[in-house]
Amino acid sequence: MTKGLALGLALLGTVLASGEAAAQRDPLGGQFGVVEVALSPLEAARDVELMADSLGKIAPQRPGVVDTYVLTASFWNDPVFENEAKEAAGVLARRYDASDRTIVLSAGRGARSQRVYPQASPNNFNAAIGRIAKTMDPKEDLLVVFVTSHGGEDGAVALQEQGRMGGALRALHLRTSLQQAGIQTKLVIVSACFSGHFILPFSNPDTVVLTAAAADKTSFGCEPSRDWTFFGDALFNHSMRGGAGVIAAFEEARGIISGWEGNMHSGWQAKPQSVRAREPEPLASNPQMAIGEKALAVINAAESYGTAISCAAHLSFALDRAKTGRALKGLNDIGALTTALSQATDRATAEGQTRGHTAQETGRAIATSSATALQLYQGQQDYIVGHATTCMGA
Repeated sequence: MTKGLALGLALLGTVLASGEAAAQRDPLGGQFGVVEVALSPLEAARDVELMADSLGKIAPQRPGVVDTYVLTASFWNDPVFENEAKEAAGVLARRYDASDRTIVLSAGRGARSQRVYPQASPNNFNAAIGRIAKTMDPKEDLLVVFVTSHGGEDGAVALQEQGRMGGALRALHLRTSLQQAGIQTKLVIVSACFSGHFILPFSNPDTVVLTAAAADKTSFGCEPSRDWTFFGDALFNHSMRGGAGVIAAFEEARGIISGWEGNMHSGWQAKPQSVRAREPEPLASNPQMAIGEKALAVINAAESYGTAISCAAHLSFALDRAKTGRALKGLNDIGALTTALSQATDRATAEGQTRGHTAQETGRAIATSSATALQLYQGQQDYIVGHATTCMGA
């Protein structure tokens, strides 16, 4: 992803190619921001409307409940990043019962595509954090922030939109914004090359931080034609969508990514020496994690409803397979599955009631999640079977 960041930073020089600004290495003086060419009047009006709609839909905080607020942002205008931000938001919203507490920002999909989400500008990003901060109870609730883009060796996450905006988000920028808003408990997930730079600034008891790569490593899968980066695909599309909680999902994702990157490296080694000399060796990205114990306890509480729904859904799928003579590996005891499903459904219903959900609403959520397990099964059998097996002992 390093090449992408170089392009974004080059845009700063292009936009500022006059006067003293051209001589400044960082015209923003280390602050969070961008150099930007204005949107057209109609585009600007649409962005304001989209942002107002997103902020206005944020549901109020529920006293006594660990509410989760989700903010995802794609900071580069290739389709892969917008798709990742959108799909990750959906997975996170379902896992954390946050469908009406989720904001998606995007740098778009290129100049010829109509804007679907508010732009991922520094002002919009900070406004989303501010709106969430005004709504949540900082002593009780959780904020999940996920950003995806190209990244640079200094840890900068590139901000670039349609050749008209250039800048970067650094770990200290994000930490400062969250501190200024008064947000305490947070889960920070960064999908970018060299994103391990976010680990140390967010290593504290109130934060869990997950990154796609170590501070000195690139990550992979950011080609515009892809639906996901390697990290987003493994963490959200495989592990979390397959049923795992975020910490277990991260550990699972590391193994998935290692396999994909191993195949890439084998392919590189198989090329002629003349070709290898022109292509950088694809080294392991080494995704990083830091766990704050206070944050982990809040995350576990925030995940409890989604976890119960996921277990009930996977056990329902496993029971249906067993009844039709196509049992999942090791899950052929219909009586045991029936008992485990009943217990998981009871847990989900009880947890849902504390969150204001009726038994019917929880039942529909279980049915939807079970349908997702069916869809994923052909391509992700091991993860579906593994999660259902884990749920048997829950």
